[in-house]
Amino acid sequence: MSANHSAPLATLVRKTVTATLLTAGGFVCYWTYLTVNQERLLFDARRRPPRDLPEGVVAYSHTVPGGLFRGYVYHADHEGVRDLLFYLPGRGEDVLETLQYVKWLEPGMGFATFDYRGLGHSDGMPSEAAAVADASQFLLHIRRAFPGVRVHVVGRSLGTGVAIQLADLQDFESLQLITPYDSLLEIVRKRFPLVPLRQLMRHHFDSISHCKKVVQSTKVLLAETDDVVPHACSERLIAAWPGPVALQTIAGVDHFTIVERPETWRALCEFAQQVPHQPPIQTDRQFPQEPPADHSESGTPLPLPAAR
Repeated sequence: MSANHSAPLATLVRKTVTATLLTAGGFVCYWTYLTVNQERLLFDARRRPPRDLPEGVVAYSHTVPGGLFRGYVYHADHEGVRDLLFYLPGRGEDVLETLQYVKWLEPGMGFATFDYRGLGHSDGMPSEAAAVADASQFLLHIRRAFPGVRVHVVGRSLGTGVAIQLADLQDFESLQLITPYDSLLEIVRKRFPLVPLRQLMRHHFDSISHCKKVVQSTKVLLAETDDVVPHACSERLIAAWPGPVALQTIAGVDHFTIVERPETWRALCEFAQQVPHQPPIQTDRQFPQEPPADHSESGTPLPLPAAR
């Protein structure tokens, strides 16, 4: 081969190698970014500005690494509360905004929810294990604060994976799942097809595996249209469920607006109230959780701490 022909070939090889290395380097940088920041990305972790609690809502907290985990309890009439919805929020959900919908609760129904670590007004770093541990600890507090009240766990989107795992840790009267998924790993994989997620993701939320031990009466609420959690993902979870599942689709809503409709809240309340009464649940079971923490509940709406 002449020198005139070998020079362009060598240039082409160099350009090809350079492009390949740049592409590979880009993938490595992107994968590294996803790996390092996956907790904040997965939970859409962001702090909220300080504000007063809505009327009728009192604060709860327990200590976690880095500060305080914060929850919220609503009860229009403490003496008249017979059933309480324990709400595990979706990804990045502003639960103080969600609390505006408690106006649609049925009489005798209480409500409790919380911010995942690193979200809203909770400190610390979010994770799958931390979400389950905090939910379990908060639920124990609710049992002590409201003895005799029937608790119904409601998970929404990301929170459905937490709710299903909570069912294996504690007793409660019913489980309701709003737009649930079979595995968060599979949901994310469809959005990032070129990322080795099974190796990189530390939080799989494998609901289809955890659901095998659920014994609570269960209902699933789906949105009429859902581009975040396709119906097929929810249907695979339902097919794997160990017992019967009540299913309802809320018309005219999507993944995000389903919680904003009164018919959604009516469906949650009606299912909870129709669950047969069981013998009183023992609250002295011991579960793996965070180290002993301090609890506090404010009797008046107080300003929340400034976001960091």
